[in-house]
Amino acid sequence: MTTPTLYNDADGSYRGPDGNVHANAGFQYYSTFSLWDTYRAEHPLLTLIEPRRINDFVLSLLTFYEQDPNKRLPMWALASYDTGTMIGYHAVPVIADAYAKGFRGYDANLALTAMRETALGSRNRQGEYAKQGYVSSETGKGWRGTARTLEFAFDDWCIAQMATALGKSEDAALFNQRAQNFRNVFDPVTGCFRGKTAAGAFREPFDPKAFSPDDYAEANTWQYTFAVFHDVPGMIKLYGGNEAFIRKLDELFNQDSDIHRYLVDFSGLMGHYAHGNEPCHHVPYLYALAGAQYKTALRAHQIMLLQYDNTPEGICGNDDCGQMSAWYVWSAMGLYPVNPADGKYIIGSPLVEKATIQLDPKFYPGGKFTIIARHASNQNIYVQSAKLNGEPINRTWITHAEIVKGGTLELEMGNLPNKNWGTARE
Repeated sequence: MTTPTLYNDADGSYRGPDGNVHANAGFQYYSTFSLWDTYRAEHPLLTLIEPRRINDFVLSLLTFYEQDPNKRLPMWALASYDTGTMIGYHAVPVIADAYAKGFRGYDANLALTAMRETALGSRNRQGEYAKQGYVSSETGKGWRGTARTLEFAFDDWCIAQMATALGKSEDAALFNQRAQNFRNVFDPVTGCFRGKTAAGAFREPFDPKAFSPDDYAEANTWQYTFAVFHDVPGMIKLYGGNEAFIRKLDELFNQDSDIHRYLVDFSGLMGHYAHGNEPCHHVPYLYALAGAQYKTALRAHQIMLLQYDNTPEGICGNDDCGQMSAWYVWSAMGLYPVNPADGKYIIGSPLVEKATIQLDPKFYPGGKFTIIARHASNQNIYVQSAKLNGEPINRTWITHAEIVKGGTLELEMGNLPNKNWGTARE
């Protein structure tokens, strides 16, 4: 709740990325956008619990774009300066999610222009990505090629959604095509997303447990093996279907937590799942999209109990401007946004018996949304059945639109998995 930080003075003036002082902005100007971290869960959470700030967040990002000498959205804004830290262009999902959820306090066409121009620029090896459909990985270069490719593809999907909503069919077609570039770095032989050279060969030697800044961002192969948010069915098909995909997820969690090179970001380990850093955060919830919601429930609950507590060491990694905490808030309620920009929240395993989201009446008419987890405990972690506003549901998610209308999600919890719940084909 301390970031993004309010950066304008009491009179509304602020120093922009051009180095000049700008007066009378007409909105609250924010900075400290740790976007590689916070686009995943914190910004979607803020759309529910702090909706009055969302338009100002978007306006701050768009104003940055307009005032930036390079005319691009920030990667990691600090004190109205783009540090260039991390990878991707993750202001894009923050803006796209806000638009999809009905926030309109900014120029939507300007937003699409900013997203498009940022994506089509040359920063971060984006020119290479546009030309060959992936970012190369070359030994000793530290290009993080595979990670860049996967994260660019998700951001491109977000641009395509925005373009579709605004009736810009050419942009939608271009970025929908680019959104499938994750396929270009998938190796069917090893079943992993891997570094590929400019010549088109997968980089050798290959050790999925080794830390490799040539291929990944603060991670190894295992921690990027499921890094497709926007086309989970397509990713599952790459792995050979639901059963093979579930086996791969199991392998991630069940192997020994040995690492070949110490890295501070390899923390909160469960197998080679590393909760202490962001690339893994959505992974426990993927089980639910492959027909095994009970395994999502088990892993989410284990992570909450093992990786968080109320001591000075109570978070297993850097909170990263709120992302680690936001994961916990979502998961304690029993929900998580696997795709941070599609308005769907996957059902996990509530830590509490009752959670209420108080909805701001200025933005949402529903009053409040309540999640009731009957008999929930550290033993009763499995969903037996679910009702949304009194009607049984067999899908493993609810939508943003359903929440903001107000109502109740009722979950019956038990100590043994109901393996049939959440397996409806939808």
